[in-house]
Amino acid sequence: MNAPSGTMGSGEPSLNDTEDPLSMFFDFGIGSPPQDSVEALQISSARKSQDTPPRGGIRVSLACVPCRSRHVKCGAEMPNCSRCLQDDKPCFYAKSRRGMRDRNAPRKRASLREAEKGSPVQNCSSGQSINSLSYLRANSSNDSYTGPSSDGSASPESSSSRLSGKVATSKRLLDLYYSSFHKAHPFLLPRYYFHNRLQSDPESLKFLFPVMKWIGSTFSPDIPSVDLRDTAMNLMEMANLPPNGFTVQALLLAAIALHSQDDMIKSRAILDRAIYLALEIRMNSRTFANMERDPVLAESWRRTYWFMYVTDAKFAAFRNATQFMLYTVEANVELPCEECDYDGIIPRSRTLEEYENRDFLDEEPVFSSFTYLIDLTRISGSLLGFDRLPHGNVEVAVNNADAMLVNWKLHLPREKQGVVDKNEELDEILFFAQQQLQVLLVFIHRPLSRLTHCPLEEISSCARPPLPIQPTGEEDRAYWLHTKKSLEAAEAAINLYALPCPILSHSPLGICGLTFSTLASLSSCAFILTGPEWYRTRDRIRLGLGSLKAMGEVWAIARKSEKETKSIARSVFAMPKPGMATAENARSSTSNFGYGNGLPLSSSTSMMNHTPMDVGWQELSEIDYFGTWNAFSGRQQDMNGILT
Repeated sequence: MNAPSGTMGSGEPSLNDTEDPLSMFFDFGIGSPPQDSVEALQISSARKSQDTPPRGGIRVSLACVPCRSRHVKCGAEMPNCSRCLQDDKPCFYAKSRRGMRDRNAPRKRASLREAEKGSPVQNCSSGQSINSLSYLRANSSNDSYTGPSSDGSASPESSSSRLSGKVATSKRLLDLYYSSFHKAHPFLLPRYYFHNRLQSDPESLKFLFPVMKWIGSTFSPDIPSVDLRDTAMNLMEMANLPPNGFTVQALLLAAIALHSQDDMIKSRAILDRAIYLALEIRMNSRTFANMERDPVLAESWRRTYWFMYVTDAKFAAFRNATQFMLYTVEANVELPCEECDYDGIIPRSRTLEEYENRDFLDEEPVFSSFTYLIDLTRISGSLLGFDRLPHGNVEVAVNNADAMLVNWKLHLPREKQGVVDKNEELDEILFFAQQQLQVLLVFIHRPLSRLTHCPLEEISSCARPPLPIQPTGEEDRAYWLHTKKSLEAAEAAINLYALPCPILSHSPLGICGLTFSTLASLSSCAFILTGPEWYRTRDRIRLGLGSLKAMGEVWAIARKSEKETKSIARSVFAMPKPGMATAENARSSTSNFGYGNGLPLSSSTSMMNHTPMDVGWQELSEIDYFGTWNAFSGRQQDMNGILT
């Protein structure tokens, strides 16, 4: 930025033509200086120019509020500093207390906007994103964050601009998508690369962008999403979609969104179409991504295939299928990089062969979080059909599955043991992986534990039918082990949602896993726990229900799961706690309920009167917790019939 000086002649550009955006925050004079002051200004400038170092050597005293609060160096770029852009944080500046705001700022902002419209590529290449990240609704208001106000004051103009931000503009919908959904599903281009592509080649995003806008609209209650959904679905149902990677991304996003809105039939059909198209263009080969000259776009193709792999596995688990389609497809796609590298310089891609050999190296390398999620999904593909095995083989299969899952966890590097990254922010991909690990442990151990499957669980769309295991009298030796592992895994899966981060930032693909773990905890309260453990587990169940309620603000499948789980919970907490029933009542329960092991007896009793948990909706008289499981097979056949 060059300050105005007496060298401003008639033949040189005016101040308004050459002004740096930083000048809007300082009053260097309004209009042209009087002619009688030009000479004095020239003399002053000539004297100072002899002692003044170059502009680049002057320390920038201006800093944005986030950089000041973190005590880090700020580049002071306008409207967003480079550090905030790098850290993906909102950037804004405090109002000046010196009374030096430029009264021409509105006019200058308008001219800057015109200049940006004329050169979109230059704007993106300079590191300026289209806007700062909007806060999630869980963190702030429902209005999307639209960046800093140039005048920095709460004036009527700025208030009206905030109100106008409720308009469902494409920019706001894009902000909502990237701030609320992208981190848990990071396979599209990073925001500034996507914006650059949208400016330079909008035709290539013709089918993807409407799906992104629909998903973004679901995170704001003041934006009606029905029309946006219809527009996106009309495009996805076209007969002849262009066979390219962006179409695969659009179909994959639409499938995830439809699944999360409880449209299981259409979501499965659209995911199948995405898989067929991806295989048709050979996205399962590393050659597809390596042919792309843009390294960021090549990384996006790799991420798209692998997230489709993960999504296919989650859909198969929901259907109670024995396999998922991509599990049987040969693929040599290279592995995704870390999230911080995806937003910066893409490193050399690693392969599955390198990952498989990592355990035998002296210094084990650290792979990306995405890679560990892919590996866990591969393990889950080998576990989906274990409940179809003959009874004599189930115990061996469970032990082998447990060994694979424990090995996965033991071989995680120290940096990946938790779900918080080096920047002290939640790693959504690791969160998803750790939750999936715990859910898989519940899945394999609960059938051999004392966490009996109550017949009322059949009303839950996320429940699995019990194994047809006939007790032989030899199971007691292993019951305690499987029960303990099931309880610990269910508690760990629910506790993940207690982390200090917005629940809506988590992937909706984990909703059924949360419900599945909550059902296991309900069974423990109904059948085995007493005393303090009973109350502690009831609190975990409340946490699970509360998490479903929070995610139900956006996703219909969470609202449905919350309602179903509460119906089961009402019946559980209306019963006497285990250990309070007499032996006669227990024997009567065993004969009437049809369970081989019945309610376990305990010598520890509690004199405290139990108050049923207030969970709403249905009356307790409408629920029979100890009914029969006859309806489950019919529901499962109906599901398989409509999905296949």
